[in-house]
Amino acid sequence: MNSFLRRLLPVPAWAALACACAAQAQPVGTVTQLSGVLVARSAEGATRLLAADSQIRQGDTLTTEGTAYAQLRFSDGAEAVLQPQTALAVTHYAYDAARPQADRIELGLARGGLRSVPGAVGRRNPAATLIKTPQGDLQGAATLVVSVEP
Repeated sequence: MNSFLRRLLPVPAWAALACACAAQAQPVGTVTQLSGVLVARSAEGATRLLAADSQIRQGDTLTTEGTAYAQLRFSDGAEAVLQPQTALAVTHYAYDAARPQADRIELGLARGGLRSVPGAVGRRNPAATLIKTPQGDLQGAATLVVSVEP
């Protein structure tokens, strides 16, 4: 924070502002292609409409509306295509190219369909990837197509 703001705001205010900025979820991927409406709901409940090149953050629940399709690319190079009427939660996403032991990806597919292709995490530690569905959990990374009926 620059010195102007520190002088302008009392200590508790700028401390809270600094904490709020740090608490924002880090980007874990981007929307690469989109046809239709894609909505992200953050873990805090804030919603935003996404477009091509929009960031995806840990904690987001992504929902394709109507007949929308969305292609996503995650920071480890993994890709996913969301089918229409899909709800996918990015529950946990940890990837650091220098620390493979810390890899962990957890997604929750509540409804709809998903096609995924693994990235670096899936290639170097398949067990670090988990997709939870109402029918059961899928662990391990492989190119897969998953559909969940509402």
